[in-house]
Order: sequence, then structure tokens, then C-alpha cells
Amino acid sequence: MRVRTLSASAVGLDCSRADRRDPRTLNPVHEHVQKLLDLQKVDQEVSSLTKDIDQLPAEEEKRKRRLDQLERAATEAAAAMQKAEVESRNCDSASRAADEQVTKLNERLNVCRNNAEYQATLFEIESVKKDRDQIQDDGLQLLEQMEGLSEAAATTLKAFEEERAVFEGFLAEAQKMRNDRADEIGEARAKRAGAAEGIPPDLLREYEGLYKTRDFMAVSQVEDAYCQGCYNKITMNDVARLMGSSAVVRCGSCQRVLYMAPA
Repeated sequence: MRVRTLSASAVGLDCSRADRRDPRTLNPVHEHVQKLLDLQKVDQEVSSLTKDIDQLPAEEEKRKRRLDQLERAATEAAAAMQKAEVESRNCDSASRAADEQVTKLNERLNVCRNNAEYQATLFEIESVKKDRDQIQDDGLQLLEQMEGLSEAAATTLKAFEEERAVFEGFLAEAQKMRNDRADEIGEARAKRAGAAEGIPPDLLREYEGLYKTRDFMAVSQVEDAYCQGCYNKITMNDVARLMGSSAVVRCGSCQRVLYMAPA
């Protein structure tokens, strides 16, 4: 009986054919883990489309608080200016009333019947003049304050109006972004629904929790026995389980679902 021997070139050919096999057949991935990998790819596509949009509400709230602060400042400055204007007009009115009273008292001096009445009228005139002078001093101080209040009111109003224009521009841009990406996001989410089919519900819930808390990577590759999600070494027992694709394996450090890199 003749024994057939293989030449070195034939052996090399067989080896090269073996090398061309699907890498997943060398280190097969558990069926459920493969589905999670496919789902994670779709989720990352959705996240890339929605990341900026998801941040819009918080950014809008921050900008709205800033706008509200400027509006309050403008309102308070305007109210302070208005109050000073009212007080200034009151001072003017009080000063004119005092002048009129002094005029009347001076006229009374001409008809006083005795010295006592005359002296009392003089005393009253001096008292009214003293009050009038104080009112006029207060009025001058108010005028000086009003210059600063007027400037503050104009400055805060301008700041508010500028910020309002910026805020309205932000809202318009945010809505445009939502509109522009609506179709892409809808298609990606529809794709996700299909990718999630066939994954056990408990495993899917676990994956979704990890995806949110592990920087959008719930399924991590293992290279040289190291989890590429947290860069901690896994046990040799877990390496063997991954190579045998006998179970869904989690990283003992970060709890990500693991899969072995193709050999």
C-alpha cells in the first residue's frame, strides 16, 4: 500500500488556506455577544447623531437662566431710575410749594397786628426756608444719582437685549439641528429595533445599563487577556470561556460584556 506524502509546497498551501478562514471561526464569539456587538455599533451611530441634540436642553436652560438674570438686572435698574425720577419731581414740587408758602408768609408780615405775631411769622418763614433748602439739597443729590442710574439702566438693558438676540439665535440653530437630523435619527433608531431582536430581555437590559454608564461601550474586546474597556487583566478561566464561546463573560472589574479579539 502506497503512502501519499505531501510536499512542502502543498503543506504551505493548506496552511495559507487555513489562514484565510473567517477569523471568528478561530475565536468564535458567543451568539448573544455578537448580537450585542451589532447592537452597540448601531447605538453608537445613534449616539453620534443625538449627542449634541441631547445636550441642547441643558444648554438652553443655562442660557435661559443667564437671560433671566440680565432681565431682572435691567428691570431693577429701570425701577431704580423711575423711583429717582419720581422723588426728584416730588422734590421740585415740594420746593415750589415752599416758595409759595414763603411768599404768602411774607405778605402776612404786612398785616401783622402786633410784634408777637410778626416775630412768629418771621420764625415760620425761616423754618420753611430751612426745609426748602434741605429739599433742594436732596433734589441735587437725586440729580447726581440719576446720572449713574440712567447709565446703569441703559447698560443693563443693552446687555439684556444683546443676550436675548443671542438666545433667540441659539434656539433657531437648535431647532434647525433637530430638523436636519430627524430623518437620520429615525432611520438609525429603526435599525436599532431590528438589531435588538433575538437578545434575551435580561441581557438587553444589562447591556443598556452598561451602555449608559460605561461611555457608550458596554461590550469590550479582550486583547492579551486584558479588557480594553478598563485595561484590567481578566482571569485565565474567563479567557478559556471566551475562547470556547461557551457563555457570556463579564469583566470582573468594569462588568462590561467581553469578547475575544480574532486570532
